[in-house]
Amino acid sequence: MSTHIRTGVVTLFVLVAACSDDSRESPGGTGTGRNSGANAAADAGIDSLNTRLVAAYRRRDPTAYGALYTDTAVFEWPAFNTVRGPAGMEAMVRANWLALKDMDLQLNVSSRRIAENHATEFGAFQQSWSDSSGARVTEFGRYVTILARGADGSWKIDRFLGFADSTRSVAQARP
Repeated sequence: MSTHIRTGVVTLFVLVAACSDDSRESPGGTGTGRNSGANAAADAGIDSLNTRLVAAYRRRDPTAYGALYTDTAVFEWPAFNTVRGPAGMEAMVRANWLALKDMDLQLNVSSRRIAENHATEFGAFQQSWSDSSGARVTEFGRYVTILARGADGSWKIDRFLGFADSTRSVAQARP
């Protein structure tokens, strides 16, 4: 299957899943009390997952990063080959994070749709780091994450689809 067809199929799947009738949208997906009952608990669990994701970036911890994914997880990013499963996620970040110093990740969740055993989150991100010359670089992009709820009620990432829409280098002030 060609890359263009596969991308179209994945995009269609994400849109169908996000629009399914058995889910309820969590506006902003921030877990700030906009939802009650099961959705509020799901928001809190997904917000906790996102917090652990950001912490794994900041600590540059491939093991913690891999632990956030299901055994069947798929990571789709235009600049990378498709990555599968927790071990694949660990290997990917272990190799890619070597040259990135002072990493940070910020997520801005725009919406979240929650169903009984899965959720879909849409948002924007900012990933920043210092490159080998010491220049600060910030990459801006969009993402869709499909999350799966485990039997214990915890959430993990099952599918991640993302792309950068711009990158900016910031000159550092000279002493």
